[in-house]
Amino acid sequence: MESGLVLLQTAMPLLAVQLGVNWMLLGTIGWIAQAFRTPICLASGSLSEKVGRKKIIIPSACLCALALVLLGRTTTYIQLIILYSLAMVMIGSFYPPLQARIADVSEQGQLRKNLGMFNIGWCVGGAVAGWTAGMLVGYGLSFLFYIGAGCCMLAAVLVFTWRGRPVVHATEDGSEPVGEDFGSLLTISRMGHFLGFFGYSTVRILFPKLAVDVFHWKQSTEALVVSLFLWGLGIGILMMNASPWWRGKLWAQIMAQCGMVVCALGVAFSRSPIVLGTLFFGFGIAQSIAYTGALYYGLSSRKGRGNNTGIHEALVAIGCVSGCLLGGMVAQHIAPVAPFVLLAGLAATALVITAVLAPKVKQPQPSPSP
Repeated sequence: MESGLVLLQTAMPLLAVQLGVNWMLLGTIGWIAQAFRTPICLASGSLSEKVGRKKIIIPSACLCALALVLLGRTTTYIQLIILYSLAMVMIGSFYPPLQARIADVSEQGQLRKNLGMFNIGWCVGGAVAGWTAGMLVGYGLSFLFYIGAGCCMLAAVLVFTWRGRPVVHATEDGSEPVGEDFGSLLTISRMGHFLGFFGYSTVRILFPKLAVDVFHWKQSTEALVVSLFLWGLGIGILMMNASPWWRGKLWAQIMAQCGMVVCALGVAFSRSPIVLGTLFFGFGIAQSIAYTGALYYGLSSRKGRGNNTGIHEALVAIGCVSGCLLGGMVAQHIAPVAPFVLLAGLAATALVITAVLAPKVKQPQPSPSP
């Protein structure tokens, strides 16, 4: 599914540039779609608690595939807005139930490992798709949309054939364990998670116009440079899954926020594809730390998984809404690189808030470890 999303978000901004949209309209396309996605993220997680995970996941993947097929035939920006919004809504509906199902079928003590494998899967799929898109974009943007649709349908088939059964955990008195409460560390991780996707939307939606219209790069160069961001995210997830070195550690989240500040400022003052690719790669690693922490800490409590994954995915959408909306505004009215300066400023603000919350962070008492 992530491969389909990456191909969609590679082709969509380039198609918008071909249709002649300005910075404000490009940002508007992005934030409108994510604004529709946000409430769906919250609703799909809760709804899956009642009707079942697969009954939400499979139709979402199929409808997303349909939207991508139709995007391959789009000729106006109005069609682009409608179909891109439909695709993002379906992606917002897909992921919360899927993440909750992973927690449902995880044996006691296996949650970190299983979430790690899930994260590795979507990151590697996205990175490979991003790299491949850079080589295939010469065949036409419609080709990317159609391949993305095929990836979404494959995701539906894989979920349909997934036979894992929910695992029931019980304490000595027969009740379900509550897991761990990470408190302020969850809040701090979610701030970084939000910032990561603020940056994600800035790189994936707004940067292509900067690269093509201002830097005068080829579309293939832009796609390959942006794919390094996805490779950084994927390798960062691998690092997070290798061991629990980051688990319960405040310094790991502070390191991620500092990395976002440095990389965002670096992007604002460079035009070299090599330098920008390196900075995007670094930002991806920083985002992986915040993303994994927010997801793991939110699912460590075994109650309300659907709600917690809904919040997690809603922060993805809200971050993307903010990145597209605010980034498009400052790019239009201040400078094309201004969205990255704004991102650095927000990350610096998050560091200040983290310093305020830091005294409240304490080592959790597992009951038992998920």
